[in-house]
Amino acid sequence: MKKIILTLSLVGLLFSTGQAQDTTSTENATKKRIIIRYQDGKWDTTFVDSKKVESKNEFNIDMEIGGKSNEDESSDFRSEMKELRKELKEVKPKKRKVDKSVFLLDIGSNGFMQNGNLGLTGSNLALRTENGLSKSVGWGFTFARSENLIAQKLRLMYGLGFEFNNYRLRDDSILVVRRDTVSFLGANQGLTLNTMHMSWINVPVMLQFSSNPYRKSKSFNMAVGGEFGLRIGNLRTTQRYDLGNDIYQNVSTRGPQNTNPIKASLVARAGYGKTDVFVRYGLTELFRQNVAGNPDAIPVMAGISFRL
Repeated sequence: MKKIILTLSLVGLLFSTGQAQDTTSTENATKKRIIIRYQDGKWDTTFVDSKKVESKNEFNIDMEIGGKSNEDESSDFRSEMKELRKELKEVKPKKRKVDKSVFLLDIGSNGFMQNGNLGLTGSNLALRTENGLSKSVGWGFTFARSENLIAQKLRLMYGLGFEFNNYRLRDDSILVVRRDTVSFLGANQGLTLNTMHMSWINVPVMLQFSSNPYRKSKSFNMAVGGEFGLRIGNLRTTQRYDLGNDIYQNVSTRGPQNTNPIKASLVARAGYGKTDVFVRYGLTELFRQNVAGNPDAIPVMAGISFRL
């Protein structure tokens, strides 16, 4: 009798141990990890049994799914996940944008060059300018737009701008134009101011490089290219004479004055953030070269530019 009782006890102990192990294995088997990631332009949902490090484009949902005996709950869950996938397809991470348009304000000093030199001689001598604040100062503005070429950093910039030039001449010589001939004659005594004014409409085409195109305030910028201009109106000259007793007389002339109606220039810009320095070097002379001896000086301009 004792042997029968001992045998039944051992069988019961083994059965309970096996049931506990089955329960533990069933609980462990029911744990799943759902990973939802955005990759290659699509949302993807997968189930995994083990944990892993999440990337920036994925997030995890931990749930317990019923065992094989709970097929209804598993089916409902899968249908909900299908609906979630459909919704996630319409949601994409925000893309960083690059400002394609910019407004440039240029302020600089005007002058002329002869054979690549600022020192003017011969027929160009009278075009020497007085540089400095409120003297030979020019300004302009440009509405520019750029298109991506390489990795958003190298871009093609083009636009439309206006340029206003003021040349304050150093010598007391007056511009004289006779048909195709351009010359300067000495003025009478009392000349205190001698200026020339010109305006242009420009079309720049440049290659632009930005070290940080997504954050222009922290970017190093550089641009080189060409600029084509069309003269607006005519060349205007103004002379002021001191007649004595605090009496002054202004004499102004306006006309083509045998100046070129179009121009071409090389332009370079470089700077950091919203401030650049620029240089504009003319490729065409100010005056027509249809008569030998006409001044052949080319206009130049250098200054500072603001990105607004």
